[in-house]
Amino acid sequence: MRGALPVAAALALAACALVPPAVAQQETAMFTAADLDRLDFLLGRWVGTGPDGTPFYEAYRRTSATTLVSERYADATFSKIVDGSTVALDGDRITSTWGEFTWMAEEVADGYVSFRPLNAPSAFAWRRVDAGTVEVTQNWTDDKGVAQGYTLTLRKIG
Repeated sequence: MRGALPVAAALALAACALVPPAVAQQETAMFTAADLDRLDFLLGRWVGTGPDGTPFYEAYRRTSATTLVSERYADATFSKIVDGSTVALDGDRITSTWGEFTWMAEEVADGYVSFRPLNAPSAFAWRRVDAGTVEVTQNWTDDKGVAQGYTLTLRKIG
């Protein structure tokens, strides 16, 4: 796995088995560099627990004024990157890319961002609960047309 949103990677993979990738046909929200700056609440090192109960370790960092990188690590030492994703401002769009999957931001506020799928099996959002806690929510529709969702919590560790 390489590319976009490791925090939601396990959820995206589960959703992939349920429904084919969605292609969004909606209007595009317009964003600026100041909007991307609102995602800086993600900067730092985090630990979360996946749907299978396994802990995972991620770090978020800015590589430029227009790019936020997420890196998934093998363990709590943060010494070996095993996956990654990118959130980037391109013109007036904020996109997230993980492997072959792409999402587009539809709402950005202080401590919150939501993405709709462009060619991905689900939508997702990051929401700051407090300075040391972020919730990641993923929503999709299963093969029977039933709305599904899952929320996991990230705890800041550095």
